[in-house]
Amino acid sequence: MTTPEIAHHHGAARADWAALAVALADPALVEAVDRAGEAVLAALAAGNKVLVCGNGGSASMSSHVAAEFAGRCVRDRVPLPAMSLAESSTAITAIGNDYGFEQVFERGVQAHGRAGDVLIAMSTSGGSANILRALDRARELGLVTIALTGARGGRLTAHADHVLIAPSDYTPRIQEVHLVWTHSWCEAVDHVWNR
Repeated sequence: MTTPEIAHHHGAARADWAALAVALADPALVEAVDRAGEAVLAALAAGNKVLVCGNGGSASMSSHVAAEFAGRCVRDRVPLPAMSLAESSTAITAIGNDYGFEQVFERGVQAHGRAGDVLIAMSTSGGSANILRALDRARELGLVTIALTGARGGRLTAHADHVLIAPSDYTPRIQEVHLVWTHSWCEAVDHVWNR
């Protein structure tokens, strides 16, 4: 027997996704997502790497996305260079302790990023100081920057080459949209490397 709370929230999630499916088909948004994906594909094809970062649930997703490139998403292929800057609790706590939490991803970009690489930065709010600093440092170093955020994340527009705004202000739906977009890029990469 399903509790009323489960039924209510499951129904709300389905209703959210019905509306999101329509909003995500907006031609301008589709084109922006595809352009960002092409940037990822071009960087990997040129022998560059993908760095990914985010806080909280987005940190988990950054690890997941990096693993999809280094491993595989749906088809076997060669491993591709990708890493999550949120992966090492040792690095995050050491940098946070010594330099401040605002620098944890910025210093990761400095350590691992090179011109031509891609930084995918996820922030549902668009206001995380450590994400903004990482994007700014990445641009200074010549990385291609992709910011994934939600409807309130407009601050990111001045900090990234590609800013993809999930049409929601609800954190779970924003993160789910980000996973849909990044999975589509990973799936495309799998197919391109299998030609």
